[in-house]
Amino acid sequence: MGLFILLPAYNEQESIAPLFKRFQLLQSISNIDIKLILVDDGSTDATAKTALDESQSLGISLKLVQHVKNAGLGQAIKTGFTTFLEVSEEGDFLAAMDCDNTQPPELLMKMYDIMVGGGYDIAIASRYQKGAKVIGLSPLRILTSYGASWLFRIAAPIPGVKDYTCGYRMYNRSLLIGLFDYYGNNLFTEKGFACMVDLLLKAKVLKPKVAEIPMVLRYDQKPTASKMKVLKTIAQTLRLLSKNLLFTWKTYNLRSVRPLR
Repeated sequence: MGLFILLPAYNEQESIAPLFKRFQLLQSISNIDIKLILVDDGSTDATAKTALDESQSLGISLKLVQHVKNAGLGQAIKTGFTTFLEVSEEGDFLAAMDCDNTQPPELLMKMYDIMVGGGYDIAIASRYQKGAKVIGLSPLRILTSYGASWLFRIAAPIPGVKDYTCGYRMYNRSLLIGLFDYYGNNLFTEKGFACMVDLLLKAKVLKPKVAEIPMVLRYDQKPTASKMKVLKTIAQTLRLLSKNLLFTWKTYNLRSVRPLR
């Protein structure tokens, strides 16, 4: 079983060197085959070159995929998922995380062990489990995320999930195959940061087994400005919530869907 790590990146050349060094250390102390998939989403800086140079210097396996133009996080995640399914094998796992060095790669081994040992389909690095901490994030961002968490827990509950908006997750390969089989080209319809909430809500039809692991988010380590447009993301999230409620009320028929187990 191998572990692939998806890194959607847009103008992250300053983050790559310190982040890749953490991956190298993680590889040296684990017996897991770690492979990186970096999707350069139309960066205007040296993100791609820096990633190639650092991976070669540190001896890290890297698959680089480049978008000609910036297409948004949703398309970068879609490209990463399809690339993973092309190059991976049965039993492999895919972790998706930010490329800005704010999320701890060291948590990957715990997520991997829980996925394998507990037979989980998704593991989420959560800001809302005991022991979690957020450092360096603006009060508005914290309030927005916390509010979204409570809204979705009430209106669109998924067993085991408190953190709906964090994109740092690990997925079972069979889950991703099931999602693409069920939704096809409609799996990714959100271009911005709301795509991660949308993906989790769509996964509900397969009744995935989900675990959450507390995370220490170090936003103070981010060397570049955030690409998130907070008000736009709030609007997208609220629209997703209302759409999910309407869809559930009108047509949601889980009896017609075969769960993963």
